[in-house]
Amino acid sequence: MFFDKYGLSFGFKAEKTIFVNMKIYTKQGDKGFTRLADGIGLSKSDFRLEAIGDIDELNSHIGLLICHVDADLANKLQAIQSSLFVLGAHVASDSKQALGNMELISLKDIVALEENIDTLDAQLSPMRFFILPGGHQTIAIAQITRTVCRRAERSLIRWVQATEHTDYEIAMAYLNRLSDYLFMVCRFLHHSLGIPEIPWNSGK
Repeated sequence: MFFDKYGLSFGFKAEKTIFVNMKIYTKQGDKGFTRLADGIGLSKSDFRLEAIGDIDELNSHIGLLICHVDADLANKLQAIQSSLFVLGAHVASDSKQALGNMELISLKDIVALEENIDTLDAQLSPMRFFILPGGHQTIAIAQITRTVCRRAERSLIRWVQATEHTDYEIAMAYLNRLSDYLFMVCRFLHHSLGIPEIPWNSGK
């Protein structure tokens, strides 16, 4: 999405994304290499590409979840999608010119997630056992989204640690908190849909 492998040239200016010269295929990535938004060439196996791909996949799973929930929750999730898109753009480019006025995830974004977590938690009974994923299609989608979020967090951490991009510490914390929020969404969906939570039976 953030690469030129699709022949897509774009820039971020004044909260607007301008697309020009759009072409679906260029064959430039056929040998396992691609370019970032700022023109840097990378192997598709690079940690950076893995982080970008996992963030993109997370955003897609959230989009699927949005199709199954009510308008209020959908609006909150769409705001998260926008934040993830910004995060992906930053990981895809070190160029301030390419990024324009897009600010990387900040503490206020984490606070917003924590407030959403507290709002959901106030409506639920205390958790007394480990919960198995499932019980309803929407809940299962939310659980998959949560696990993809965990993977995106690990991928981002792997890239940050390998390249010493210390300015991503808040972004890493954001993904960690987002997985907590998605877990609470799962519990809330059990509650709102009237589906009992499935306790884990350890067999002991």
